[in-house]
Amino acid sequence: MSGSTAVAPPTLVVPRIARKIHVDGDLVKAPWRDLAAQTLVPSNGRPAPTAFQPTTLRLAHDDAHLYVAFACADAHVWGTHRGRNQPIYEEEVVEAFVAPGDDPHRYFELEANPMGAWFEARIESPDGRRATMRSDLDWICAGWERAVRIRAGGWDVEWAIPFAALDAAPPAPGSQWRANFYRIDRAGDGEFSAWSPTLADPPDFHVPDRFGTLRFA
Repeated sequence: MSGSTAVAPPTLVVPRIARKIHVDGDLVKAPWRDLAAQTLVPSNGRPAPTAFQPTTLRLAHDDAHLYVAFACADAHVWGTHRGRNQPIYEEEVVEAFVAPGDDPHRYFELEANPMGAWFEARIESPDGRRATMRSDLDWICAGWERAVRIRAGGWDVEWAIPFAALDAAPPAPGSQWRANFYRIDRAGDGEFSAWSPTLADPPDFHVPDRFGTLRFA
């Protein structure tokens, strides 16, 4: 972690919306066009290099879903995997690690690549370390809606994640969850970005103590 800056994990207020989002990968439509974006930063906590390809994140929720939107700048969109639970994290991918409630050591891992492949797992990490974490790859995020759009200069991902699939009740106003959001791009020597930097070098996203806080409006 030499050279990183140990900033405190961030907090993000997740706005409540009145109407269900039609998940089709279009991030220009409402409500996304009206919501402030978070820009992912290098996961090691260091300044972004000049050629770093930025990713923006937007979140929202209603009574039944957590909505997630990634917009990925990308000079070379590619991927080889299709279908469920292929090793898409070895190529190019966006990821969400979501822990309902205050305990980040039990969380759900959701991923997608530009080809529409997806990955879903339930993680238990009692020590907060990859070496002792357990992954349940049989878990299915029931009702998870996903869409990917490849566009000029990048690709976009839109999700609707049912709270029920996360074994969670709809969050009341002021409720807080722990979470982190990531992107891997294989340009150059590889680009690893995060909403809350994990400060791990070499890169490691499975650092639950570095998860940020989602506060539901």
